[in-house]
This record gives sequence, C-alpha cells and structure tokens, in this order.
Amino acid sequence: MEVGSSRLVIGEDETVLFEDIADMLVRDDRVYITDRRAFSVQAFERTTGRLVATAGREGEGPGDFIFVDWIGDCGSDTIFVSDVGVNRVSVFSLDLDLMRTVTLDLRIRSVQCVGPATFVGVARNADPSLSAGREIKMGHYRATLDLALFNPDGSLRRVIKQRLPGEDRWRFASVDGQGYSELGLVWGRKPVFDTHPGGFVLGTGDEWSLVRYDMEGNLFDTLAVDADRIPVSGFHVDEYSRRRIAAVRANNGDHEGLRRTLAEYPFPSHFPAYWDVVASEDGFTWVRQFTAPYPEPRNHWKVFGPDGALAATADLPQGFVLKWVGETHAAGVARDEMDTQRVELRPILR
Repeated sequence: MEVGSSRLVIGEDETVLFEDIADMLVRDDRVYITDRRAFSVQAFERTTGRLVATAGREGEGPGDFIFVDWIGDCGSDTIFVSDVGVNRVSVFSLDLDLMRTVTLDLRIRSVQCVGPATFVGVARNADPSLSAGREIKMGHYRATLDLALFNPDGSLRRVIKQRLPGEDRWRFASVDGQGYSELGLVWGRKPVFDTHPGGFVLGTGDEWSLVRYDMEGNLFDTLAVDADRIPVSGFHVDEYSRRRIAAVRANNGDHEGLRRTLAEYPFPSHFPAYWDVVASEDGFTWVRQFTAPYPEPRNHWKVFGPDGALAATADLPQGFVLKWVGETHAAGVARDEMDTQRVELRPILR
C-alpha cells in the first residue's frame, strides 16, 4: 500500500496560516481543521482549498475554545469538536454555525465519539499519594487511565476501570523544594487512542499490541505483531543530548545547565512500540511503528484490516503526520523549510 503525491495542499500561501494543527476531518466536499493556538475550527473547499467558514475564539463561552482537540462527524450531518480544556464537545453545522454544546460529567484528557450515540473518553487517575498526604516519590512515574463512556447529552454511562498505564513521566523536585514538577519522558511510552464508527482502539506502547473495543466498550479483539521494542542505546542518548545542547547554545541559552540535567535524566531502556494510531472510517487501523530516531525516524505504518489481520504496510513521506484516513484518501500535516504547517490530502494507492 502506498500514499500518493498531494492532490490538495492548504496553507502553502499567505492567505491561510496554521499555528498548531490538532486534528482534521474530510467530509464530502469539505476539509475541516482544528487549530489549538488559533482556538478555532476552519472549513475549506476540498477541490480548491479555499477557506469557506471559521468558528471559535479563546474563551469558555459557547463556541469558544481553551484546548481544541479532536474533530469528527459522529455519523450525522453535524461536526463535533472536543475541547478538553473545558471538558466539553461543541456541535456545529456543516457551515460551522454553533448548534449546541455538550458538557461531560467526568473530567477527561481525550474524548471522541463512537457513532451517533456514544462519546468515549480517556480519564487520567490522580496519584493516590497526592490526596492521602503521603510522601510524593520523585523519579519515574506513570498515572493510570480509565475508559469512560458518555451518553449524547454528556451524562456518564459507564467507566471501564481497567487501570491502564498512562504516559511515562519524570517527576522531580521544584527548585524551592516545596513541590514538584512533571515532564513527559523522552521516548517514553504514551498511550494512543482513536475511534471509528464501529468502536475504538487503544494501546499503551508497552508491547506491540493494541486492543479494539466495540461501540459499547466491550473488548472486541487484539491487534498484534510479532515485534520487539527497540532498546535505547548509548548512541541514541548521546546524539539526543548533543543536538539539544547545540540548539540551546545556538540561542545563547544555559547549555551547561542543560548538560548537567541530561547527565541525570532517566532515559528509558527501550523505545515505545509505536508512535501513533489512526482508525479509518472503513474499519482499518493504521499504526505508526516506532523506529530508531537517528539519523531520521522512518514514517512506517502497519495497516490492520477490519478482521484484525495485518493487511499492508506503508511508508509515508518523511515529515508527513497522518491525521485522517478515508476509503480513498489520507490527510495529514507537513512542514516546509521555515517550519510552517500545511495540510495535504493524498490518495491511497492499494
């Protein structure tokens, strides 16, 4: 399977400027794009790339956004946009007129819809020691996650308490010694999650497998490939450190302080199993394999069919970040030499 050359490029001229593309949706003759830093959702003509509608601004009022994220159509003639900053989903017409908002009963870190009747979210559980008054341990930390299903009005339907391992994080004491800070671990395991009209898929990066659920949250099957996680070598650590220090030095930053920090940094022993997952509208699951980062990571994907079997592999263009897959086309984000973002729509060649 291959992804062909661009059929449509949005954002390559000065009429459209993206700041931080979060997600996108291709629906009929429109391409819808959410932008976190612009606090907006925009609609473009699929044939010309012309901007036809926009909605959103920074704020907490109806139609405003704090942390705009996922976008989907949920099997209806409306556009759904999730905002985990205010824990709600905004529902727009195809012309991006606000129709209603749905506030969720449970705080989530990611939410999408599964068909027209159910929202599914991933909720991060707090460290029990934070509320129990116990000593907070520094070092490697990994919160657990629960899956939550919501009714169309945002009311909680059920919580699937599986206590899935969350993102690899590094917890360290603050400078004043009165608290702590957390950072995502470089090359750490980070759960991946995506939905399609018949269910959703979730993986933790601990091993080369992902679990598929039906739209009611019942375990459906497991996607698996006989592959091991790649060990993190001394070369990987040295090369990462060298590049980070060089970048800070070039900007007249505290490169010696960074050098000391990196000398104590808890790099993981192995890379995660995969980078990302995209569930297509026709039931295929695209999984980007984690490849060694130096000299440059490959943009290599494994494609599983609706029956759970490995259907194909695909190497996408370097730097192309896949965001949406349909039956005939894929859409994603690319950057030019000035690091300017653009959206590309490419045909899928089977």
